[in-house]
Amino acid sequence: MLASRTPSQVDHDARFRQEAQDGFDVDISNISSEEDMLDQLTSIQSFSFRFIKDASRKLPAESEIVQQGLHLLWYMFLETAKVYEHDSAFQEKLVSLLLWTKEFDSLHRSLHPTETGAASWESYRFADSLQESWEQLLKTGTSSHQCNLAAFSAKALAVGICRESIGLTVLWYLREALETDDETKVIRLLPATVVWIEQCRHHLLTFSAMNQSSEEQSKAHLLALGALAQRADIDQHGFSIQRWLFWRRRLQELSHNADIAVAKTAKKGFMSMIFCGRDLDYNVPGEAKFTEKLEAAMGEALAKSGKESVSGDDIDINVDWVD
Repeated sequence: MLASRTPSQVDHDARFRQEAQDGFDVDISNISSEEDMLDQLTSIQSFSFRFIKDASRKLPAESEIVQQGLHLLWYMFLETAKVYEHDSAFQEKLVSLLLWTKEFDSLHRSLHPTETGAASWESYRFADSLQESWEQLLKTGTSSHQCNLAAFSAKALAVGICRESIGLTVLWYLREALETDDETKVIRLLPATVVWIEQCRHHLLTFSAMNQSSEEQSKAHLLALGALAQRADIDQHGFSIQRWLFWRRRLQELSHNADIAVAKTAKKGFMSMIFCGRDLDYNVPGEAKFTEKLEAAMGEALAKSGKESVSGDDIDINVDWVD
């Protein structure tokens, strides 16, 4: 076990963290090339060595100090995620680096069983930092940053990182974005909504089919229903097929928005949802009807075209085929 730090060591650690954050903030504001992005990943990994090792062998008296180091590490991940474009390959690299911290923690613990504590990587509060970042981003963030963080968050969920906790974050986000009667807010959050759905739709449907929820009182606010969902007579907090269908219906309605850009984005989200049940061999109301009408329209288009095949791009897909 590590000896408890002296006051001078505590002060030194605090200065180190502040200098590290100041340097990081300068670097993140000046990213302009792929080389800069790679350098940023290398920098985050170098800090991971220190903060993850400190966390794995922490003493109870030092837990606050260790949590401050981890908070800075997660800050670096999340701020970087906000500036990497949502469709950039660097988002995948960043998620891979996050997975690496989890594996490195496991390796370090294996080699030092008598020196490390019993806490798991999940106790390092990455998911809490992510939720806090999202809450702040909804208040002050740009649509671009929301889309970028949505891609990172959803990709992390898709590879199994903090599965239940990030699941609650996306549930909370969908409530804020699709279950509110504030149409201005709905449209403002729509692009990131669609990124979330595109990247982790199969998780969302599975959570809904399994009525996933949480017994933790501190998570109750993440499970609550939005105003429109309540008016639609949905009475079950947490995930449910009712809410899944409600979200799909909201995207269907927004696909008819007078603003062409809004309608196009909403339709993209709807199309990401409409085949999820079929993908998972799970019966979701409306999917079979939609598929039947889509196949009929494609057959008709094929007969008229004289081509050997047609795709969905060759026809005008009607989201109301689901009804």
